[in-house]
Amino acid sequence: MGISKLHILSALLTLAMPAGAQKPARSISLDDVVIVANRKMKDVGVEKTVIDTVALRDNISLSIADILSKNSTLFVKSYGRATESTAEFRGTSPSHTQVTWNGMRINSPMLGTVDFSTIPSYFIDDVTLYHGGSSINITGGGLGGAVEMKTEPVTSDGLHGQYVVGIGSYDTYDQFLRLAYRKKRWSSSTRIAYATSNNDFRYTNYDKKVDVRDDAGNVIDSYHPRESNKSGYFKDFHALQEVYYETAHSGRLGLNVWYTYNKRGLPFLSVDYKDDADFVNEQKANTLRSVLSWDYHRTAFNLNVKGGYVYHETNYNYYTTRTSDRTSITNSQSYTNTAFLSGNMDWDIAPQWLFTAGTSLYYNHVKSADRSPFHSGDNFDRERMDGDATVQVRWRPLPPLSFAAVLRGETHGTASVPLIPAFFADYILYKPWNVVLKASVSKNYRYPSMDDLYFQPGGNPDLRAEKGFTYDIGMEWGIKRKAWLLKGNVTFFDSHITDWILWTPDTKGYWSPSNVKKVHNYGIEAAANGEARIAKEMKLSLSMNYAWTPSINKGENADSNDASYGRQLCYVPKYSANICGRLQWTSWTLACQWNFYSERYTTTSNEVNYITDKLQAYYMTDCSLEKRFTMRQAELLVKLAVNNVFNREYVTVLSRPMPGRNYEIYLTVKL
Repeated sequence: MGISKLHILSALLTLAMPAGAQKPARSISLDDVVIVANRKMKDVGVEKTVIDTVALRDNISLSIADILSKNSTLFVKSYGRATESTAEFRGTSPSHTQVTWNGMRINSPMLGTVDFSTIPSYFIDDVTLYHGGSSINITGGGLGGAVEMKTEPVTSDGLHGQYVVGIGSYDTYDQFLRLAYRKKRWSSSTRIAYATSNNDFRYTNYDKKVDVRDDAGNVIDSYHPRESNKSGYFKDFHALQEVYYETAHSGRLGLNVWYTYNKRGLPFLSVDYKDDADFVNEQKANTLRSVLSWDYHRTAFNLNVKGGYVYHETNYNYYTTRTSDRTSITNSQSYTNTAFLSGNMDWDIAPQWLFTAGTSLYYNHVKSADRSPFHSGDNFDRERMDGDATVQVRWRPLPPLSFAAVLRGETHGTASVPLIPAFFADYILYKPWNVVLKASVSKNYRYPSMDDLYFQPGGNPDLRAEKGFTYDIGMEWGIKRKAWLLKGNVTFFDSHITDWILWTPDTKGYWSPSNVKKVHNYGIEAAANGEARIAKEMKLSLSMNYAWTPSINKGENADSNDASYGRQLCYVPKYSANICGRLQWTSWTLACQWNFYSERYTTTSNEVNYITDKLQAYYMTDCSLEKRFTMRQAELLVKLAVNNVFNREYVTVLSRPMPGRNYEIYLTVKL
């Protein structure tokens, strides 16, 4: 940690303290307030997880990828901080997870996925996960599920400010600034985040061995060398501007504009013997997302209309600097333009009926070009219009019993998928404890991405849409007492996906996709959250998630040597769990997070003969201690975080080592 950075922290502490202040203002603990409301008709039979706002604001170094891995049953496949991180529901693939931001789908039309490492947690105010067929309520294509992210306008009048600075191991620096203002019907919010790091952590490389020889040249011993993470640096910049205006007739206009710039080195594999001083492996990306919205609310009628635009540009360079002239090995560029328009309506026809209808239209234009050992020139330059429409009816014939039916239709260019139906039901079994039984059954389809269809070489324009059939049955509960609260849920799911798209190597020397797999996903998801008032000014909070997720290949063997039938899919853990505990006492907060993932296979046959055939199970523990100082005009928070407390050695992807124990310190000033 450089001395100049320490001076910055010292200066901020000095500025935040009022003149002559010796003690923080006295804090007052208020009694809990119990809010009672009827169960929402929109949630009939829906299996969803709402991420706690406290988790979203844990610290500025976290991305949404970190939040999902620590606070849900999703498996996040990550290559480390500021490298690609994708989320997988219930043992499916990343492309089976659909993602929306303020009502606009943001999955890449080229790749079909979302890199959650590029989304700072401080830029999102609300995250809701829709598991399995429940995703059909908001979008199609989520054979595993959907992630809904939203930002919200400031609700209290006046000027609000927040500045956070963080310093961490490996020359990591994070900054976040938010300025918000509200007066009468107008509100505005500006958020800026900037992060840089060398990310050059040290690790023991178990993929290499160094021989020790005697004077005669005989090998007398060997050891695994200690190495640095090569080419892991990153520089991320984000800016989000939001403006809202509330009309005189229960309406609200909103504009959200989010710009991102990423410059990232792609870390070398642990089996790579190249010197990073001789090679540059780097990716740069510019992204602009914007949404213009109009919301109209009445007691029994809601209408919202949205329009949006997304521009994404990626430039990947891999070249050698061994000679005086730079020699390019691979250079790839892609440009994506997406225009979006949607309209949705909710109408409470009667107290027992809710009718919902919606439609959306996406225009996607993707241009991809590269120069590599296999190809030089344009990969493809394509455009496609994707449309969908949905009708949803919810009915509550009896106070404890509710039903819902959803019908969704989709078109993709000149093609279309069959109508997508879904049915939901729930029953309040025991009202004092809010025990609710849930069930659902649904079909779903995911149309191939642009890369699947047109990438050169290897794209397959004859691909069929992936088909999924899912049913869920589960129970949720919530018990509230004067000094404690306990709520949770458990769900059994069963899913069958056919025509699964898989990229495999062919005889021409490159990879190509085909509809080769039938996959059976089933298992159990469980979650529990509790709070207890231990003493007058002491509160303990606990949250737990557990998933048992067999994801079995049921497709026909490609040949006599194919042993993948009946085996767990690659990189899908069968078991995962996480626990988060938070102890608050006056102005102090101690938090600890524990994560566990079972072994993951790297071969379709689940071989275990070699060290590279599977990734070992691992657990991870992170802890933090925070102190709050309350003053007349501001609030100051100082936080120390220790990640990987027990210095575990682990990988989430083959030959991609992860950092050991590391430290971060944060200073937050709130006006």
